[in-house]
Amino acid sequence: MKLKIPTIDIKKYGGKEVAILNGKVIFAGKSLPDVIKILKKKMPAQPLREVTFLRVPESLMVIYHV
Repeated sequence: MKLKIPTIDIKKYGGKEVAILNGKVIFAGKSLPDVIKILKKKMPAQPLREVTFLRVPESLMVIYHV
């Protein structure tokens, strides 16, 4: 299964944890436990193994490889 990660708006989600399902951000929160709690409450039948959880950086980062 290929992982679909959408383009994430740093201004909207910067510094937050996000839950991604089918290539879309479905929930966001300040911490991973908060996001999981929201997910279990609003989508109780959704298996967690099908959801991707990411932490969005607070600002745009550039990594240089020399």
